[in-house]
Amino acid sequence: MDIEPLLRELAECSALEPFRALIEPIREHDRRRGSDLVLTLKTYFAAGGNASEAADRLFLHRNSMLYRLERIKTLISLDLKDHRVALALQLGLLATERGERDATKHP
Repeated sequence: MDIEPLLRELAECSALEPFRALIEPIREHDRRRGSDLVLTLKTYFAAGGNASEAADRLFLHRNSMLYRLERIKTLISLDLKDHRVALALQLGLLATERGERDATKHP
C-alpha cells in the first residue's frame, strides 16, 4: 500500500490545526534566531528518532544534535521520547508543511 496519498489527504485535513500549534514555538524560534530547529525535528523523525543518524544527515556533531533536541524540548515543554508526543509533533509537522504549500500558492 502506498502511504503517500493517505498522508497528502491527511495533510489537507483541518483537524490537524491543533497539532500545528505544537510546532509554532519552534518555528518562531527559527524565525527570530535564524536557526534550523524545525529541520532538525523533521530529520530526527526521518531518522527514526535516532539522534546519531539525524546528526549525520545534517552534517552535525552528535552533541550539537543533542543540544538542538534539548532546545526543542525546552521550547515545547514536552518529551520527544514519549511516543504520543512524537506522533503529535509529526502531525504538527505534516500540518505545517500543508500550510507552507498553501502560502506559496496564495502569496
